[in-house]
Amino acid sequence: MSWTPRHHHISQLQVDPATGALTGRNDCLEAALARYVFEATKLTTPWTSDDAAINLVSLAARGAADTPNNPDTTLPEAAAALAHWGLPVDWTTDFQTALNAPWALCLVDGTGLAPAQYPANWFPSAGQANHFLLWLPKWQGSTNWFNDPLAFANGQQDCQYDLNSMAGAFYGAYLLPSTGNGETPPLPWRNARGQSFGLLCQPRHGATALAVVPVGGTGLLEVGVSTDAAGELWRRCQWRMFHGWAPEAYLGAVPAEAAVAQ
Repeated sequence: MSWTPRHHHISQLQVDPATGALTGRNDCLEAALARYVFEATKLTTPWTSDDAAINLVSLAARGAADTPNNPDTTLPEAAAALAHWGLPVDWTTDFQTALNAPWALCLVDGTGLAPAQYPANWFPSAGQANHFLLWLPKWQGSTNWFNDPLAFANGQQDCQYDLNSMAGAFYGAYLLPSTGNGETPPLPWRNARGQSFGLLCQPRHGATALAVVPVGGTGLLEVGVSTDAAGELWRRCQWRMFHGWAPEAYLGAVPAEAAVAQ
């Protein structure tokens, strides 16, 4: 069984009924965490709407109801909201650890994400930790799906970000547990060739190398299998921030706890 969303995208954006203008409260943490709690049905109390859920997370985080002029949510307030629902307050600044987690509530520079889902001028300055979003489990064969509460370029839906941009924008994340809804971590592999090899852009020898995987390097398998003209089996895989192809014979199995980029 693979993960399938139980709930729709939750946005911090609202449309002013009087003017039709799009507005956004300081609710990125609240909207992102509300999405996770909706997904983890065992944690859910009867919430009547997304806005009601955001308000309850605001109460848990800040001790105050949601308003149009909320101050920025601090990390201690985020931790308080997680503790309110009995969730582990496990924080990491390691991008690979967040990538391997079933869910991650990430603090990022919202101006550094690509492809952009909203204007950079929505933030007062770039290059700072200024936005929370929820990293969703692997879905439709991809590990780069997010509930970004500000995303509206595709109709306020879950979106995909290039993982290289995510790595550059990443400041840290709260690691959240599986909801028991089919989340499966990517399988790890280790360089079994005995020497370095190139991670290639296509499943064939001679294709352009995206990166060189050193001896002892480890990564994660992705969805994708191919056989070249000579009958050699290739696997789509990830090493660090690179996604490409390698012969299956080069990819040795390793325990899940050893699946860290080297």
